[in-house]
Amino acid sequence: MKSANEMPLYEAKRFMSLAFPALEAQLVYSGLELGVFEHLSEPKTAQELSTILGCDTRNLRLLLNTLTSVKYLRKESEAYQNEPDTDYYLNPGSEMYIGEHILYWRDMTSLDNLTELVKNGPKEKAFEDENGSDFFDFRAMGNGARNSIYTGRVQQFIKLSKELFEPEKELKILDMGGGSGILSIELARNFKNARVVVFDQPQVIEMTRRIIEEYGVSSQVAAKAGNFVTDELGSGYDFIIASGVMDFVGDLHAMASKLYKALGGDGYLYVSTHGINESFTEPARFLLGWLSSHLNGLDILKPDPLIRKALLEAGFEPVLTVKAENEMVLKKK
Repeated sequence: MKSANEMPLYEAKRFMSLAFPALEAQLVYSGLELGVFEHLSEPKTAQELSTILGCDTRNLRLLLNTLTSVKYLRKESEAYQNEPDTDYYLNPGSEMYIGEHILYWRDMTSLDNLTELVKNGPKEKAFEDENGSDFFDFRAMGNGARNSIYTGRVQQFIKLSKELFEPEKELKILDMGGGSGILSIELARNFKNARVVVFDQPQVIEMTRRIIEEYGVSSQVAAKAGNFVTDELGSGYDFIIASGVMDFVGDLHAMASKLYKALGGDGYLYVSTHGINESFTEPARFLLGWLSSHLNGLDILKPDPLIRKALLEAGFEPVLTVKAENEMVLKKK
């Protein structure tokens, strides 16, 4: 029997605080949707901001006070202002704005109907392509991710690329499923003799072309529309990038063989994965992120060991593995 003289067997903190991260996220989502962060680069009172946003002053003040409590805003006297990192990432006026990315993944990962889906299964098949090309809005995904990729990922990628290639080397590069094209764009900016093809779906590639033009690298980076599962990839590449796309390739062995044939004899294949283990129990971040789509009927996540096995059996050998980031660099044996 429970006793006031004995402590419980296990710490209860993680159970007792389950609701609070979700509540904090809701605050940020609402702030983004209302435009709060857009107008708080400079201090404003709740009354001033409510006039701009057309909001109820009392409830806006409650939102602002709570955002202040979780360190997204600061408050001096009665005026509120973005914290520096908030202004950097959540203000649409910042070149590092990632609000679209945050809201996209909120919608894609929503588990509001989790209990119903677990009890009854998917209501109906929400897709035709078993690889998910008609389930996900890859255009919105890529557009939202174009700034988030600059929060460390592209910097690490370019650092790795400079370990593989000399700055003056002439390079023929394929970016398979490159989305926004940022990895290719930064390769072009760092390797002046690189020529890159970003290969992605027709509904994505117009966005890719626009971003390439915006960065002023059209002479080095081309955007090609197609289906990398069924279409030819080309050949003789010095570098092939397969970043986060191996889950969408269907037959892993067929794709591994296709990549092997497309890569030049001295070339490198860069693969980044979601790091899924064979029991589908790790890592939590990606399992949580993909749960909604899988509950709705998709089944596309591929375990890392199977991806590695297919690549090795195709004739690749690893030359560099960054385990923490689920990155591999391989070449032909």
